[in-house]
Amino acid sequence: MRNPVRNALRHHAARTVAATALASAVLTGGITAPGAHADTQLASAEAAPATDPASAEPDLPREASGRRAALMHRAVQRAKIAAVAQLRAKIVKLAKAQVGDSYRAGRTGPDAFDCSGLTSYVYKHAAGIDLPRVSYSQWRRVKRVRYRDSQPGDLVFYFRGGAHHVGIYIGNGKMVNAVNPSKGVRISPITGSWYSRAYSGMGRIIQPA
Repeated sequence: MRNPVRNALRHHAARTVAATALASAVLTGGITAPGAHADTQLASAEAAPATDPASAEPDLPREASGRRAALMHRAVQRAKIAAVAQLRAKIVKLAKAQVGDSYRAGRTGPDAFDCSGLTSYVYKHAAGIDLPRVSYSQWRRVKRVRYRDSQPGDLVFYFRGGAHHVGIYIGNGKMVNAVNPSKGVRISPITGSWYSRAYSGMGRIIQPA
């Protein structure tokens, strides 16, 4: 004997599935004939090819666009890193070009310098950056960096508790600085006897890309 409750549930389920399929077909544009019989409309909807969202064409352009954006971002970052490296190289080159010039208190070049006059001159003409005129003001402007993180073009400061002498780091533990009237502008180690005792720290103006 048939179970009437089970049959009713099956019938209700079948109608629900048919209604859902019909609504889906209407929403997707699969049924266009108003007043058509539900069975005919449902058959038409079932016959229409299904669209798989995962394989829809817009996904491919989005993927390609994402790859292009990532490549462009990397290219921009590489360009920024190269520009920073080039700027640091120009600072070092111009600093080295002053070696042999005279030391004169209060002078900012082009042929004679005091210590902060040299750093101001080099940064202005190599990088277009205006530094404060005196070493202590330069010390207050820089970002402090550890010696092991220093890069060519960073500034080196001396006298703890202040910054009364400054040079331009050129790498390999050396700097260009306007030392005093008897020695002029020369390349010096950033450590060693006097320098080690007076060392204040490294400072950075040119920040990483």
